Amino acid sequence: MFDIGVNLTNGRYKGKLQQLLDDSRDHGVEGMIAIGTSVKESVASAKIAEEHPGYVFATAGVHPHDAKTLDQKGLDTLKSLLQQPHVVAVGEMGLDFNRNFSTPEDQEWAFTAQLELNREFQKPLYLHERDAYTRQMEILKAHRNCFEHGVTHCFTGTREALFGYLDLGLHIGVTGWICDERRAGDLVNLVKEVPRDRLLVETDSPFLMPRSIKPRPRNNTNFPWFVQEVIRIVAQYRGETEEDVRSYTAENARRLFQTG
Repeated sequence: MFDIGVNLTNGRYKGKLQQLLDDSRDHGVEGMIAIGTSVKESVASAKIAEEHPGYVFATAGVHPHDAKTLDQKGLDTLKSLLQQPHVVAVGEMGLDFNRNFSTPEDQEWAFTAQLELNREFQKPLYLHERDAYTRQMEILKAHRNCFEHGVTHCFTGTREALFGYLDLGLHIGVTGWICDERRAGDLVNLVKEVPRDRLLVETDSPFLMPRSIKPRPRNNTNFPWFVQEVIRIVAQYRGETEEDVRSYTAENARRLFQTG
């Protein structure tokens, strides 16, 4: 199993990181992507990846919630991080017009700046998008020469969005959101339409605990090995075996992020 979305710098893992990684290995997780959501978190994620070569890989970017914090100094830091081989994607970045913790203007500036930064590196994009599909696609299409591949992380969008992202050559990341019958919505049907070579699985741990896990952990903390539950539900909706989904999603992750 390969979990393409783990927030290893989250406070819930403080002082427990090595145990978390050991437990993940023991549960069959063969690799993971540590997400960078701000300049500070990107630096921390890259450090973890450097200290655990071949097992943890990192992204470097600024989430739309934190877009207002990005400046030229931050872009210079991200550029330095993207030169490191264990930093395998740029992001998490994109637009989130659902909460607007940063203004739409700040979000668009930060998103565009990070795309332009990647023109030199051509690393996979690690995208976030909520209630902003139309504008996000406009920006991506206008900067098509800044990327070749990428993933729309934690996809929960419409059929139009699914095929729009696929048409741009992007992969689709599915989290434990699909394990919650109350809000999975169209995703349970759309996941059937994702080509095998474009589907990725992730936990977004310690967030997005799969609701179908029984019994639930006392502290409601999601762990990387719970990606197995995402795989189980995805396999159920796609009419495939768990072993098959586990195998090809891991292969897709290794190929996209060039992790060997």
